[in-house]
Amino acid sequence: MMESVIDLHAHLLHGLDDGPATLEESLAMARLAAHAGTREIVAVTHASREWPFNPALAQRRWEELQHLVRDVIRIHRACEVELTAEGVQQALDQPERYGIAGGRYLLVEIPEEAGPDEIEPLLQKLIEGGVRPILTHPELHPRLARKTRLLARWVKAGALAQVSGNSLAGIFGRRAAAAAEGILRRGLAHFVASGGHDLAGRPPRLDAVRLQLIGAYPMEFVDRLLAAHPQAVLEGKDLAPGPLREPCLKAHWFQLWR
Repeated sequence: MMESVIDLHAHLLHGLDDGPATLEESLAMARLAAHAGTREIVAVTHASREWPFNPALAQRRWEELQHLVRDVIRIHRACEVELTAEGVQQALDQPERYGIAGGRYLLVEIPEEAGPDEIEPLLQKLIEGGVRPILTHPELHPRLARKTRLLARWVKAGALAQVSGNSLAGIFGRRAAAAAEGILRRGLAHFVASGGHDLAGRPPRLDAVRLQLIGAYPMEFVDRLLAAHPQAVLEGKDLAPGPLREPCLKAHWFQLWR
């Protein structure tokens, strides 16, 4: 029987950003996720300069989608906030609108042009304000993909990180896949989420990547990334700051003969 997982990051709500354009596609994505073994999923909406956030419309779209899928899958709502001074202040002023399931965990996306001197004070401001920032897909950020020491510094300071299952699957190319693997092996990722945006190119499913992870890491570590840690976020429970204990890779059969 397929083990169920929790997906903390999927753009399911239609007509709000670069996710699905229609309600039909949105509904098909939610059903695809459920069929692939996801029992709960967070419908994420961008809150950025390119994609301004409309709280009332997002709320209506979320309620509509949950009503249509009924008990096939449980859907939560959140924002992926662009890490700017304005975005941080809005999230601190109204955390219930921006946080995952209205709680204190916040998905944040680092602008490509922002330097470390700009990012660190904003992360610190969130943490001091009682918000736990979760850095989304750092393996896709040009600077973080090359310099994991920056990510390590921010994780040690209290930030959390989420890599994309689609990156691990190679959808964004070899460099992104290698960067995501490096982040995992250093214990710098606390979650693996789909980052789903559509039905084909970036689907909201984690079944294949779960099998990929099981082939390389201990089962307890995989469960933390895909179930235990996301569950803690949804329930508002504390997650320890800092890197995870560096996982020991399983030896593949061909390594035993070296």
